[in-house]
Amino acid sequence: MVVVVDVDEETQLRRLVDLRGMVEADARARMAAQATRAQRVAAADVLVNNNGDLDDLVTEVNRVWRVLTAEEGGC
Repeated sequence: MVVVVDVDEETQLRRLVDLRGMVEADARARMAAQATRAQRVAAADVLVNNNGDLDDLVTEVNRVWRVLTAEEGGC
């Protein structure tokens, strides 16, 4: 099972610059060296949306956990 945490490119760029302190050109180069968003989404069995804030991410991770543990018959 492949779980992919997805974020739109503009949010990814903003987070790299604002939260990680990267220069925008370096952040763009890092993003260009990675698999494209379309490639990551295509590879995913489960997609975790990370476009919101941290509380939204926690909610999304909990949702995915419930789905995965239900499919596995619980932990």
